[in-house]
Amino acid sequence: MYSFMHLSFQEFFTALSYMSLGDEEAQGKVRELLSKVRRGLLHFHLLPIVQFLFGILNKEVAKRLEEKHISCSQGIWTQLKHFILEVIEKGKEDQIVRRTMQLFTFHCLYELHADDFVKEAMKTYTDINMSGSPLKKTDCWVLMYCLQHCKSIECLELSGCNLTAENMKILLPALQKCKALVLQVDDLADDDLDGLLTALGEGKSLELDLRNTNFSDEKVQDLLVALTKHKTRKVQIGVKSITSNTADKFMSLISKAHGVLDLIKLHSCGNVALSVQLQKDGVRAPQIVLWLKVPEMKMICDSIRTSGYSLTGVKLRVWRVADEGPFLYPTKKCRLTLHIDGPLRCGVGREGQQSALSSIEMSLYGVNVFDWRRIHQLRQTLEHKPEWDEHADELISLLHSQTSLEDIGLFVSRLTERCAVSVIRLSHACSNLKDIILQVNGFLLEEGIHCLRESKRRPDCQLLLLGRRCRKLADQCSEEKDKRLSCNDNVLLALHGESFIEIVLRHGKESGIDDTWNGNEINIDDMWNGNEINIADMWNGNENNSDGTWNENESNRPRDDIKCKGCCVVG
Repeated sequence: MYSFMHLSFQEFFTALSYMSLGDEEAQGKVRELLSKVRRGLLHFHLLPIVQFLFGILNKEVAKRLEEKHISCSQGIWTQLKHFILEVIEKGKEDQIVRRTMQLFTFHCLYELHADDFVKEAMKTYTDINMSGSPLKKTDCWVLMYCLQHCKSIECLELSGCNLTAENMKILLPALQKCKALVLQVDDLADDDLDGLLTALGEGKSLELDLRNTNFSDEKVQDLLVALTKHKTRKVQIGVKSITSNTADKFMSLISKAHGVLDLIKLHSCGNVALSVQLQKDGVRAPQIVLWLKVPEMKMICDSIRTSGYSLTGVKLRVWRVADEGPFLYPTKKCRLTLHIDGPLRCGVGREGQQSALSSIEMSLYGVNVFDWRRIHQLRQTLEHKPEWDEHADELISLLHSQTSLEDIGLFVSRLTERCAVSVIRLSHACSNLKDIILQVNGFLLEEGIHCLRESKRRPDCQLLLLGRRCRKLADQCSEEKDKRLSCNDNVLLALHGESFIEIVLRHGKESGIDDTWNGNEINIDDMWNGNEINIADMWNGNENNSDGTWNENESNRPRDDIKCKGCCVVG
């Protein structure tokens, strides 16, 4: 019996101890070991012993062991060879086996270092997907060795592997062999880019994620030119800043990759993001996402306009802006989201009975020049005074000036009576407003719901509320500390004209987590586009058209204190 503080010593000496046994007994031990490994993940801890056995079979290692009168029988080699080929073959049919055993397989082949056998084993690999598996330096050397013995590589995927510039250099010879490449690398310097572009060559199907880099404008231009020589599908690039020359080469890539390129992103500052879908001659072109300074965004938009493209699905997300100049965009419709820095940024509400505002999302129509200073003023007001209840007049005044406002979404901490009153006032102040979505991080208080139901609402303005509602008839929950109690349902309330509908999205007793309002369950974009629930069908009495679900969440039972058909309450 023996034990070591570091497991790798124990695993190595376990493998070595098999070699000191008689041939028949050694084969029996190895057979028992491999049998356990075949049973699955319960014996995952035994894999290092198998890997050490392959290392002991290495010719150079075996020669040194023979000098110490330790040898490995042909029977053990035969067992290990059949085992690793069996794992490879099973991985063709079972994705779980492939994902969990692929890197282990490569390590075993690397330890063995028998070129002829490695070629035989690797001939089955045409597509290699390592995405999601963090690769250390040793892993990269192992992968490089195995890829060199592939006859051909149709597709190599290396996304989410925590690849650094240093580790990428190890893999560069293998990148030349593949016909399609999905690659994500962090912290590439300008000098590193030259080696990558050389290894890529020309004519590859490419998906590149280089967002966590900081390329100079000159190198960004080199990269954009190089990508025109490939079938580029998706690309993300981290930049320091851009010039008009970069904007021109940006559009040159889009024009040459028309019909192939799906997505292109430029990352610089993290304060403003512009997302647009391009179209030309009625044909859908790439989606563009820009995390740039406002003047640089304008530069790109000007280049898009002069290239004959139109912009659709424009979405602008704002966190903080230093530049107060007007932002121009060549479109008749824009979705704008303002994120407010304050106590709600992580979805944590304030205690008390006020309602704080954490973000505003709105759709604007028919405006060619957007007054950025007006929005900057709005954000400053909200950052210093996020309480919607107390400062609704100021906010409504600012929003009232946007005559093109037709849709708006508000993210607040709770629905109070004062909050409900201000929402009704907002609908009357903005005459073109057709839809209001109020997403509540905390509770929909009964006083607020009652106020909305009893108020005089505009018949042509639809109001949707999402939040928690306590179903107890008395002593109802209202504080942040109570939100996980089983009596609290996540609900959707829809008010249109004189009608009122309630849909239970998730029953409290079915929910052990609190992620509904963090973007994991409900996509507000889908709500605007009508992809999830067609409220119009509900007004017509077709309550079952939505199958009682919202993003596949069960909602087949009504609230305990309400008698209704299906999951809806119609008032």
